[in-house]
Amino acid sequence: MHDTTALRIAMDLMQVPSRARSLRSAPLPEGIPILLQVAAGNEEVTREAACAMDRSADAVRSAAVFFIEQILLSPEADSYRVLGAGPGATNSELRRNMSQLLKRFHPDADRSGYRSSFAARVTLAWQDLKTPARRAAYDASRQDLRPNGARRRDNAGVPAPARDASKPGGRTSGAVSRGTRKRPVGIYRIEQPGPLQRALLFLFGRLGR
Repeated sequence: MHDTTALRIAMDLMQVPSRARSLRSAPLPEGIPILLQVAAGNEEVTREAACAMDRSADAVRSAAVFFIEQILLSPEADSYRVLGAGPGATNSELRRNMSQLLKRFHPDADRSGYRSSFAARVTLAWQDLKTPARRAAYDASRQDLRPNGARRRDNAGVPAPARDASKPGGRTSGAVSRGTRKRPVGIYRIEQPGPLQRALLFLFGRLGR
């Protein structure tokens, strides 16, 4: 049996899901190819892994899928991580991992439909990296995002507001945080009385004479 480190970590993650936060920023463990084969439904590999870990095949398979969904397919994962690899992976390794992931998440293999949306992320990651030219362009784009002036992305993948370099701590786009908007000094809006108000003012003015 090959390295089951990733599967063991996946089993621990099932027991303590809060570990997902630290695992998302940590390097991928050894044994990802075995984990992907288990998730893809390779019965022989699953039986061997279950025997080696003294767990049921269903438990090992569920843990593998949970790890993929929470760690490899987390919102902040880059295209390498989505494919269960690092920047040093070969093209054949990326292709192999992509194939295993699609076996699990392809719409035709998912009768319930709720996991098939992951197939789009896997396909997009493969499109980023499938040829040397595309991979080089993707790597270059990642480098461009590293300087301090680059726009950050939050966990949902939405660009955070860019900072205005001319104003320390300031932000561009003219947006003002809630609760900090100030009324211009010396400018007040004077409301003109309506018909009912004018009638009441006239009536009370006559009574007061």
